[in-house]
Amino acid sequence: MKIFRTFEFTGVESLFVDEVSNPGPLARGQVRVAMRAASVNYRDLLAVTGQLGKFPEGLIPCSDGAGEIIEMAPDVGSLDARVKLGDKVALTYNPHWIGGPWRPELGAKARGGPLPGTMQREMVVHHSELVKLPSHLSFVEGACLPVAAVTAWHALCGSAALLPGTTVLVQGGGGVATFVVQLAKLFGARVIAMSSTDERCRRLKKLGADGVINYSLHTNWQEEVKRLTGGVGVDLTVELGGAKTLDKALASTRLGGRLALVGLITGWPNQTESLFSSSVDITPIRVGSRDDFEALNRALEFHRVVPVIDSTFAFDELPKALEYLKTGRQFGKIAIEF
Repeated sequence: MKIFRTFEFTGVESLFVDEVSNPGPLARGQVRVAMRAASVNYRDLLAVTGQLGKFPEGLIPCSDGAGEIIEMAPDVGSLDARVKLGDKVALTYNPHWIGGPWRPELGAKARGGPLPGTMQREMVVHHSELVKLPSHLSFVEGACLPVAAVTAWHALCGSAALLPGTTVLVQGGGGVATFVVQLAKLFGARVIAMSSTDERCRRLKKLGADGVINYSLHTNWQEEVKRLTGGVGVDLTVELGGAKTLDKALASTRLGGRLALVGLITGWPNQTESLFSSSVDITPIRVGSRDDFEALNRALEFHRVVPVIDSTFAFDELPKALEYLKTGRQFGKIAIEF
């Protein structure tokens, strides 16, 4: 079967298509999934450039994937009533994080680095890491959920209930940002969204954002956030930018508010005075657990929410999809259809 792989970790150009045997016979508790789709995340760029580590055995990239269960070990039916033969499923980002808060012993055991990723035609996995997809979503749509959608869900409601009238700030127009807008509106929150062009701001407004800010025009965008909130600041900021945006994000958040620290696009934040003087509760977000994923799916199913997909590439076009991701021009998710 076809897989994508890298041994050199020098970037997108180090990826190549390899031919390997299909995964072997199933052990106890395992299922075989015919992979139908994947999607790409900024983390995948970090992985192929070696920023998540260099693995001597190489790496099959991508954390996100969806497919169909085509074989189950005999014991799975009695162990797990959640899944059955023929189900449309997605893989969880961290197979070992079933529920509860993140714990250090879970480590960085994630698909797409160090664990094998989803860019392979078949995968044999333990039944516990599968999540059944909402019935109204296609494989391509379902493949957009494991990292971006679960991250957005966890950022919004992982630490505290998201109540109607809560004001939420989110940056950008990528996968996490568009999911934040869609999901926050389900709770009756007021959303302020920022992006780099008027066109992207219009699209965020159409998606449901109550207020939008073009941060290319408003370089001190924290002042515009304060203006839109009557000088108070937002209740919750979903921070996606990293080092270059964290201080402004903190300044945009009200005293006693919460900042969900998600993104590292501009690098790792340094410890600055504002971290300690802001009186903001800062919560690092490590995607989420299987329980988070299943709660998200119940909400998506009930409200018939469909992910925003910018573009879809073929399996062999993974390098092209990652190069497009590097430009930062996408609105929503970039998907791979097998």
